[in-house]
Amino acid sequence: MFTEDASLGIIGGADGPTMILVTGSPWGFVLELLACLLVLAVTVTAVVLLVRHFRKKKKK
Repeated sequence: MFTEDASLGIIGGADGPTMILVTGSPWGFVLELLACLLVLAVTVTAVVLLVRHFRKKKKK
């Protein structure tokens, strides 16, 4: 989606806090994350609307 290189690393364990390392420009990562969240929100909304639609048809 974006041409800038970036990397994400997650370091953690059972004995301490989890650390998230981001290399490259954080704005590229933030934009990609927001794009993924937008797609997820639209998908969840569509599924909820479809389930409601088919439940109404079933009751009639």
